[in-house]
Amino acid sequence: MHATATTIDTSKAPRRELAFHCTGCLREDLAKIEAADRAGTLRVTGNWTAGENLDHLAKAIEFSIDGFPPEVRVAWPMRMMARLMKGRMTSGKTLPAGFKMPKESAAFMPTPATSTADGLARMRRVLDRIDSGARCTHASPAFGAMTHDEWMRLHLGHAQLHLGFVQV
Repeated sequence: MHATATTIDTSKAPRRELAFHCTGCLREDLAKIEAADRAGTLRVTGNWTAGENLDHLAKAIEFSIDGFPPEVRVAWPMRMMARLMKGRMTSGKTLPAGFKMPKESAAFMPTPATSTADGLARMRRVLDRIDSGARCTHASPAFGAMTHDEWMRLHLGHAQLHLGFVQV
């Protein structure tokens, strides 16, 4: 939690309904976020700032391209559950809200107080890499081996979740 003094139950927080089918769709939403930030109308309904949400999303994509830090581990009972849910999580549907990351996943946490501009820049850099041919090929600590297409559907569903809390 960074943006607010009290923790918001994100499973109940209002969110925008988003549907990203490709990096272009995601880029269109990034432009809306940037415009709202410049206009001073940007707000969030979750626990992280817009910049923190973007930083978190970019980190997850970078890890799937470059590899995960060694400290990111998922206990075997959670891995077994995650692998049973893999099809739902890689369907491209918005991921469920309210998930609490275990301490072993601290590397996924956003850099505190990331500005919207910095979050947008990091997100655009990683999308540029993908659009230039970089592939998400590293095995997920939770889901195991995944294809680039599975990764992209997961990332887009993850972005739908987090950017849904960013009100433009």
